[in-house]
Amino acid sequence: MSMLSPSTGATLNAVAPARRDGWLVSRLGAESALVPWLYLVPTLILLALFTYWPLLQTAYLSLVDWNMNPSQPTQFVGTENYGRVFGSTLFQTALLNTVIYIGASIPLKVLLPIPVAVFLWSLGTRGHFYRAILFLPTLISFVVVGVAFLWILNPIFGYAKQFFALAGYRLPNLLADPDAAIWVIIGISTWKVLGFNMLIYLAGLASINREYIEAMRMDGAGDLTIFRRLIWPLLTPTLMFVMISTIIFTMQQVFTPIDLMTEGGPSNSTTNLFYMIYQYSFVTFDVGGGAAGTMMLFALLMILALLQIRLFDRRAHYKQ
Repeated sequence: MSMLSPSTGATLNAVAPARRDGWLVSRLGAESALVPWLYLVPTLILLALFTYWPLLQTAYLSLVDWNMNPSQPTQFVGTENYGRVFGSTLFQTALLNTVIYIGASIPLKVLLPIPVAVFLWSLGTRGHFYRAILFLPTLISFVVVGVAFLWILNPIFGYAKQFFALAGYRLPNLLADPDAAIWVIIGISTWKVLGFNMLIYLAGLASINREYIEAMRMDGAGDLTIFRRLIWPLLTPTLMFVMISTIIFTMQQVFTPIDLMTEGGPSNSTTNLFYMIYQYSFVTFDVGGGAAGTMMLFALLMILALLQIRLFDRRAHYKQ
């Protein structure tokens, strides 16, 4: 027999949800508009400490002259750093190379993984082995990848030179060629991240009901029609995510190969804005110039992200 009366049990049941929600939530009331923000407080604190505060510090450093010497006081110079960096030939070359890196990343890193993902998705469980093989380079550190390709492309005893020599061809020193070096970096970074983007597309394809495809096949639709009329529209949200993330992280993805293999050369032909900022800040210790370049890069990425959202969000199909 229960030791609690019905009235006591009802009272405890009424109090239990408030205790599970926490004291502050129970005081505000479960229907209060402030309750959702309480759950965001830990994330907002981390963002403020590790994202927004460093961004404000960078904006401040872009307006001063300082060389990281603690004994040297910072001198306020206004927008002088922006004008000096923007007018330099290094910035103009880095900006052009950045456009090349971003332009090449769209067909190679954004569009190329789509047919690969669709093909593996069509294989079903038979494609698990190939997925693992293609995703394997993603697990390898960029440092390891850079050192490995530096060894492979060695102009004296590299494996690439030996392979072409067997075929009767003489492989030039690609990393010393201003026209070819940037494409070597692009090819290496594409090989490294293609499997990751492929996996994201596979996750998007997994949400598509295969019954739709069978229905279209029964109506006589071919593979190209199914892809154009069904798969492509339903994959547009995933495409938009991959597009934005790839463009934002492209310059970080090529930083390590640039630093290990070319150091921005030959003749700054492989440097980009990200590597230029590193040179300003940690090679010449021009903190103001590096911070100014960072803020200009931040503005460029924000504009590109907003343009992509504006252009692609209207064509994205979020419901099946």
